[in-house]
Amino acid sequence: LPAAGGGGGGGGTMRHSVRVDAFPIGIDPDRFRRALDAAEVKGRVLELQRQYAGVSVLLGVDRVDYIKGIPHKLLAMETLLETHPQYVGRVVLLQIAVPTRTDVPEYQKLRAAAHELVGRINGRFGSPGYAPVQYLDKSVDFAELAALYHTSAACVVSSLRDGMNLVAYEYVACQQAAKGVLVLSEFAGAAQALGAGCVRVNPYDTRELARGFHLALSMSAEQRGVLHAYADQYVSKFTSQAWAQAFVSQLADSQPASALSAPAVPLPLGEVASAYRSASRRLLVLGVGGMLLPAASEAAEGEAHLPPQQVAALRALLLDETTTVLLVSGRTRADMNRLISDVTGPSPHGADGSSGAAAKPRPSAAAAAGEGLSAAQAVRLWGLAENGVYARRGGGSWELTSQAAQEASWLEQVEEMMCYFEERTPESRVERRDRTIRWSYESAANGPLGAQHASNLVESLEKTLSNAPVEVLWDAAAVEVRPHGSSSGLGLMHQLTSEEALTGVSPEEAEGEGAAGAGGEEEETPLFDFVLCVGNFSSRDEDIFAKLHQSEGSEAEEVEEAEEVEE
Repeated sequence: LPAAGGGGGGGGTMRHSVRVDAFPIGIDPDRFRRALDAAEVKGRVLELQRQYAGVSVLLGVDRVDYIKGIPHKLLAMETLLETHPQYVGRVVLLQIAVPTRTDVPEYQKLRAAAHELVGRINGRFGSPGYAPVQYLDKSVDFAELAALYHTSAACVVSSLRDGMNLVAYEYVACQQAAKGVLVLSEFAGAAQALGAGCVRVNPYDTRELARGFHLALSMSAEQRGVLHAYADQYVSKFTSQAWAQAFVSQLADSQPASALSAPAVPLPLGEVASAYRSASRRLLVLGVGGMLLPAASEAAEGEAHLPPQQVAALRALLLDETTTVLLVSGRTRADMNRLISDVTGPSPHGADGSSGAAAKPRPSAAAAAGEGLSAAQAVRLWGLAENGVYARRGGGSWELTSQAAQEASWLEQVEEMMCYFEERTPESRVERRDRTIRWSYESAANGPLGAQHASNLVESLEKTLSNAPVEVLWDAAAVEVRPHGSSSGLGLMHQLTSEEALTGVSPEEAEGEGAAGAGGEEEETPLFDFVLCVGNFSSRDEDIFAKLHQSEGSEAEEVEEAEEVEE
């Protein structure tokens, strides 16, 4: 963000850390439960029960607003009575329509349209003493509202688009005895929280909404109890007090997070070049996406090859026996093998990292800089696949970097959930790999819709996977699920703590020198004395930088301790 009032001499912009999160609000359910015990409300409940004896009440409580879908609700009631005539005389839709913006012509038209529908429905299906739709153009007080919630067989929320809609929560809080059914629009924010405790409907589909009415009215007591138990549990846990505590807690925690985002500092190229020349063991950590290949190529990563100029540059680096190159990517092992083979020439390992058929590089890439690398040079080309889940050193096989990555039974369920949002977000896609899976909406035609669906997906995943050994990440127009403890930074640490990294000897070289080394102490060379890490994705690559800084700090502490011991 540009700095406010940046003023005179600097001419640049300062960077600020901005944290954005979702805090779904709740209600105070105990307020409604206490109200039901009040004498005034109890008396009103008895009056309503006598008034609607033998009749099931469908309750609607809405502001007169276009987003609330009141006409859609009325049309669904008309359809219900047409398709299920047995409900005529036995079901009433009681709609509380609270007036808003009464001086705005468009809202006046909306109110008139609703009145016209009410008259038509009552004229078609009403009779002396029975009006199928009772439409009140007014608000009601709290005691009356609590009594209506308590006596209604179902509550209908037909919002066409709604941030939350707390009417759904209030109805659930008042239904502990009767276990009434909530018919809830899938376009209300509350549907993401109460989806398993309600009848979800699409209000744009009149017949589907009418079927929701019928399902609520015909549902068995056991089914009503199951739905209400889930909804009531959520409403009771995620209250307005819990919302306030979560909000304040995140505000308190925001300062450390902002402190981590330091202004970008230009790389001192002269110092870097000098340190590079004087180093005896160098490690270059290079991100693939956005650096060696365009970030957009993730969409067609199965066909991706390194361009000839990139191949030539990497081969030139690896000709120096003191330099090791680590390629980091979210791609699969098979895709990384293809890119590595572009640099080294044909690999003796199969697409999955095991021995098998060689992965054939694209001819133009393979021929970019001679015939490829020798075995001694190729052993210094390392890789991290699936953002650190798998690691490979030289010509070795791919290894899992965390214990949690052994378990992959959760992938099927996550893929099903992601495919649900893929179908509802044009031009989004699900990318399943061996141990990770991501849903990307970076190419979606409607970016805000993709972001909204991503928020809904993350919330659903966190609830579903609460006991699975995985973590959910939302970054760069994508939602990713990966094994717990897996990251590019931890994958890098796995590489740096390997025997080869510590000793400077590859497994192949160690095997050949085994006899010569017998009987004497093994002398370890120091870790890399020069590490250059270059990435493109700020948050995805940030953990690599953090791990390197931690490693640098721990080494400095060890040196200080050693000096103290010598003294």
